[in-house]
Amino acid sequence: MKFDQMLDAKANRREAAQAKYYDKIMYREEKAENMIGELSNGKHYVFPIGGKYREGNKIELISFLIRNAYA
Repeated sequence: MKFDQMLDAKANRREAAQAKYYDKIMYREEKAENMIGELSNGKHYVFPIGGKYREGNKIELISFLIRNAYA
């Protein structure tokens, strides 16, 4: 009985950690999406404070912002 409780507790901690990680990733992606603008020709751009102007599609720009800790 004690062993089963230990395994259940371990599984619950793992699930909580995974949920926390997922929430953190989603928060950073939402923050990055808010920093992206759209040009008149349909392209997307970002010009983060202290960073470099960059154009591209949304996925590239989101990964750029997260990778370089702007979001």
